[in-house]
Amino acid sequence: MKRVIRWAGLGLAGLVTVVLFAGLGAFAASEVLFRRSYPKAETQLVAARDPGAVERGRRVALINGCHDCHGKDLDGRMFHDEMPIFRGYGPNLTLAAAEQSDGELDSAIRHGVAADGRSLWIMPSEAFAELTDQETSDLLAYIRSFPVKGEEQPRSQIGPVGRLGLILGKFHSAPQMLRLDADRYRPDLGPTYAKGREVARACTECHGKDLRGREALKAPDLDVAAAYSPQDFATLLRTGVPPTGRDLGLMSGVARDRFSHLSDDEVAALYEYLRARADKGV
Repeated sequence: MKRVIRWAGLGLAGLVTVVLFAGLGAFAASEVLFRRSYPKAETQLVAARDPGAVERGRRVALINGCHDCHGKDLDGRMFHDEMPIFRGYGPNLTLAAAEQSDGELDSAIRHGVAADGRSLWIMPSEAFAELTDQETSDLLAYIRSFPVKGEEQPRSQIGPVGRLGLILGKFHSAPQMLRLDADRYRPDLGPTYAKGREVARACTECHGKDLRGREALKAPDLDVAAAYSPQDFATLLRTGVPPTGRDLGLMSGVARDRFSHLSDDEVAALYEYLRARADKGV
């Protein structure tokens, strides 16, 4: 009996050792993925300096949600806490702007690569990549208009469930998202809908570059817009409230914080584009 217990104990110890080493291996593999570096984008973009640049850049920042992650004064904040998956911190952009060139900031914004070459996570560079040079220059002017304030934010942290997701390919860094989305696009429905197609860039962060939705965010295909009347669609984008009156979660917050800054003409153009897209089934 003692021999049986002894061998059972040795077997259990061996199993624990295997599990421990497997866990350490998985941690190391996920750490490599999480800290992967990429070459910084070669960009000569500079911040705009004309009198209207800061105000134009403010509008770009508001519609694209820069303050959601980086705080109202762009001095950074913890914007997501869902351990054991992920705890995200938006960096202090006032410090980054004081320490980095315009080109390095652009590399982070539109290419998802930090000044030290690290790949950025949660940063929606696949959406910002469609900003024009002028819009990005204006955005840089706006960022640089804030005085240096606050402390350096901690780096984002990934929990055990998040690490498993990394290994299984469920989560992607900003540079990876850019590559995955390279062949996706919003359908071009001709000059009549060109303005709406341009405004729809603001929808791609959640609904994807092709507007077909993202399961991870529970963001539907935007052909759902065809079910709204023009008035109900405008109300949704202004207040976050659909005709049913129910809370749409992320969409309700994004509408109030971001889309409420769109002009009436932009909202109408977006609606017409999304409705035409649904009608054509593209």
